[in-house]
Amino acid sequence: MAVSRADLIRGRFRSEPAPVEAPQALEARIGAGCLSFNGTDCRMCSDHCDPGAIRFRPLGRGRWLPVIEAGGCTGCGDCAGVCPVKAVTMEPAAA
Repeated sequence: MAVSRADLIRGRFRSEPAPVEAPQALEARIGAGCLSFNGTDCRMCSDHCDPGAIRFRPLGRGRWLPVIEAGGCTGCGDCAGVCPVKAVTMEPAAA
């Protein structure tokens, strides 16, 4: 389709701006590949969590359960970036 200069000047072929969607809130999730689940002492995610939303609960035999405090995660993603096995992911927050 050819567009003439006159049509452009008269605004006949203006494109509508795409609607801007609000960004979706994210929360950290810790998967089964977490080193702490498997007996290796790693607390990198907790060390980098500024709001302190990630805590570790003892499971016994040197294993620790990482727990994300309800409502404590801000969705910044700092914990996911430092996980050596990529067990921490950022997923949409539950409504």
